[in-house]
Amino acid sequence: MIAKIMSIGLKGVEGYRVQVEVQTLDGMEAFLIVGLPDASVKESKERVSTALHSYGHQLVDQKTVVNLSPSEQKKNGPIFD
Repeated sequence: MIAKIMSIGLKGVEGYRVQVEVQTLDGMEAFLIVGLPDASVKESKERVSTALHSYGHQLVDQKTVVNLSPSEQKKNGPIFD
């Protein structure tokens, strides 16, 4: 399954577009965030997986990959949860 949405990242007071692509694959359980995330964005995987669990969606035996692009722009803050 692939889902794509548009979001906005902030660099100072300027905004820029960020495309968020999420793909789930069968396989070993994993949750990866790629696309130059900082520490606070990497921590969001725990918040997102907890939210999905509370809605009854299990991530068992699935590899979930979240791609934040453009990849050359540093993503920071919990705005991407």
